[in-house]
Amino acid sequence: MATQEIKWNAKLRGVWDKGNYSLNIDVHKTFTEKEKYRKDLVESDSSLTENEKKFLFNELQKLYDALRIGNNSEILKKSNNATVKIILEITSGNNEIDKLIQECQQTTISSDRVIEWISYDQFENINYLSEGGCSTIYTAIWKDGCYYKWNSEKLILKRFGRQMIVLKRLNNSNNSNVHWFQEVTLSFTLDNTSTFLALCYGITKEPTTQDYMLVLSYYNNDLRHFLKDNFQSLTLLQKYSIVDHIVNSLNKIHKQNILHRDLHSGNILHCAQFNTWYISDLGLSGPVNKQLDSIYGNLPYIAPELLYKKKYTKKSNVYSLGIILWEVITGETPFSDHEFNSDSDFALAIINGYRPKLYKYIPYEYATLMKQCWDAIPDNRPDAETISNEMDSLVKSLYNEMDEQHELTIPSNNSKSKFSQSSLTEDKSTQKIQTSKVYTFNISAQPRNATEEQQLAYETKQFDFEIPEGFEQLSLNNVVDVDNSNNSQDN
Repeated sequence: MATQEIKWNAKLRGVWDKGNYSLNIDVHKTFTEKEKYRKDLVESDSSLTENEKKFLFNELQKLYDALRIGNNSEILKKSNNATVKIILEITSGNNEIDKLIQECQQTTISSDRVIEWISYDQFENINYLSEGGCSTIYTAIWKDGCYYKWNSEKLILKRFGRQMIVLKRLNNSNNSNVHWFQEVTLSFTLDNTSTFLALCYGITKEPTTQDYMLVLSYYNNDLRHFLKDNFQSLTLLQKYSIVDHIVNSLNKIHKQNILHRDLHSGNILHCAQFNTWYISDLGLSGPVNKQLDSIYGNLPYIAPELLYKKKYTKKSNVYSLGIILWEVITGETPFSDHEFNSDSDFALAIINGYRPKLYKYIPYEYATLMKQCWDAIPDNRPDAETISNEMDSLVKSLYNEMDEQHELTIPSNNSKSKFSQSSLTEDKSTQKIQTSKVYTFNISAQPRNATEEQQLAYETKQFDFEIPEGFEQLSLNNVVDVDNSNNSQDN
């Protein structure tokens, strides 16, 4: 009888996650020590079949090989114990792109991480999906598919075959504008281990417009729509794990001194096969010391300091993260229940300290972390690494509870009765979803934290805020309106 193919499922993901969160960084300091510890856990797990153990051993091997390379401790190109040197034909016609692709290929870590130039005639069934600020998104079928395996006998790379992918057309990339090339560079080089960013296979060119197009992995959903479809069935552990994935990814971006200038739930993508989360849309991302002339983003997620002095910092990303933490724990769209007369009124409310409502059912430690993230004073916010450590601790505490209770799962927030009735019964499809825009502000008001009374006044829509000096000079130029409410792929 043929051996049944093992695929990721809830049981294997549970074993994987528990092994990850049970690591002790004071004991398991190196990747080798971490890999051995987790393999030992798998080996001793009596609930796993031998084939399931072999599957997890292989996945752990691939993970830690990639992490070793990402840590620059060694350069490996391993496949079937062979070292593979990958230099592929480059035919883009653009010297800068050719050079970038070649540099990426020379540092490729495995056969399924090859960046390449892909002829446009390789794509069929190309369908429009959505519009972005500087891009247009399509789904398509890649006829040959990406490289995924090294054939050690024929000494060639084997392709996956027909697969669905996403094409992201970089609008006006046929001119000398440098912003589109910056996105290509970050997409190719920022995450060669494919552990925290949406996977990029390479680049092609649309023959009619002559615009370049990134070729990206197809993901099942974004966080915004995932929560809309699945929130009622999520446990507290699952919510914490989602946040932990996102925070770890942001921390890795920050460690490379890069900012994400449009971080919101529509730009966080879900891979259902592995139940993992990836940050996408690097179009306006860039080095910390390189500022933009205007503010681009989704207003509920934009840090208040950006609304008056337009300086992006890592702590601005942390503010956005705080709003995402609230979104994951509540399942609601931030500020969707509040109607402002204009975007300027909304911006003023944020500057004056208005934040999403803190429901009583939100666990205290989580709520405290969330409030720290969206503090009006950037220096009061924790950095991404601190948040990552806090979320790791919260996840571990839930696993410890499960071990003590000898249960495989725990109810979300221990009891659904702790949810406010409105949050359980509200039709998420009716919630207003803000879209990303380009703003130009001229505001002299200083951000501040609202008192409990002021926050309550906002929540009950009984506020009557005072216009700060200079606010009458505020100007809003909505140059671009991005429909991120569509089911997004790299919106």
